[in-house]
Amino acid sequence: MKKHFSISTHPVSLEEVKTFVLQTETGATVVFEGIVRPDTMPNQEQVANIEYEGLTEMALSELEKIALQIQSHFDVQSIYFHHLLGKVEVGQTAVWVGIAAKHRKDAFGALDLLMDEVKKTVPIFKKEISQQQSAHWVVPNYNYEK
Repeated sequence: MKKHFSISTHPVSLEEVKTFVLQTETGATVVFEGIVRPDTMPNQEQVANIEYEGLTEMALSELEKIALQIQSHFDVQSIYFHHLLGKVEVGQTAVWVGIAAKHRKDAFGALDLLMDEVKKTVPIFKKEISQQQSAHWVVPNYNYEK
């Protein structure tokens, strides 16, 4: 399986993601962008941006473990994952993911597993910042409803 995992302060393009994952035998690609949304913080102020921090080496190691999980459950040809660090404004993309497989169910299933496991195990932390400059560290919620 072809893989690309990166974490940096520089965004990537959807074209880069698509170009990487597309293989000659690909029947389905799923491309995902995680966009910062204007949620309401616990103090009732609205999120203006999120500051992401991460332990890059550990995060990349965890992503490799997740790739092994994906391989054991789905027939996937390639995976692309990129997460921004630093300040990301509401409406901007923080995460780019691409998955290629022969069949759509494998591509969608792999994407779902990847994002669930990233939230659980990859040490990337987010601090919500409001227009008033209030800050709130987000504690991940692992109780996903399907």
